[in-house]
Amino acid sequence: WIVMRGLLAGLAVLFTAACLPGTLSQVAPIIPAQFIANFTEYTAPTTQAPPYINGVPGAPFYATRGATYYDWSMKAMIEERYDYCVNIFPDGNMYPCTFFNINNISYLIRQNTCCVFGDPWFPPPPDFLRTRIAATYLGTAPWNADQATWWELPEVKPPTGPFLYAFNGSLPPSLEQLYLAFSFPGISGWVQQNFFNVRAVAPPASVWQLPAVCNGGRVPSCNFTADDDAGRV
Repeated sequence: WIVMRGLLAGLAVLFTAACLPGTLSQVAPIIPAQFIANFTEYTAPTTQAPPYINGVPGAPFYATRGATYYDWSMKAMIEERYDYCVNIFPDGNMYPCTFFNINNISYLIRQNTCCVFGDPWFPPPPDFLRTRIAATYLGTAPWNADQATWWELPEVKPPTGPFLYAFNGSLPPSLEQLYLAFSFPGISGWVQQNFFNVRAVAPPASVWQLPAVCNGGRVPSCNFTADDDAGRV
């Protein structure tokens, strides 16, 4: 639970921190204000931190497929994991899950249940690496036929950090782009979320309908943070 709460504290730094000047040797990219993307998320029982060559950790590892929906005009974001949940829960993650962030509340849907993961909670803005976090440029590493530029958020301290982001190094920073990868230490190793099939379009309105399992009465707290202890009605 110490690791779990530490990770949530690190996420809070990312999502809600006051604006801080970036310590950049380059200008960090801005992500699209609206997008839909698929991802593969690897969890590897290794102490070797990214960057990994071509974005894939060495074996052994397990992976889940997933999709992300993001719309900053609504301050909304959904992450669906189809095979396994993210490796941040002490009681295991061998089940699909969805993080449904809307109206400044984050709901966690897993095993046919819904709970409040965070309140208030909202995704980072498109320019978070420039304005919200003191991002540090680390350099480049091979990514398929290109080079990826890597950025670290050193404010998120071990054992829950650092957070690392990789971008397509062949694109100018003035061009909006979703990161190739987001990496961080999980419960049982490093987690790397690799994105592909990115579409810079507004998700359909139907995506933002809160699932029925989260409606129809009081939604209990997940009891992971102090902010969500009261639950929601």
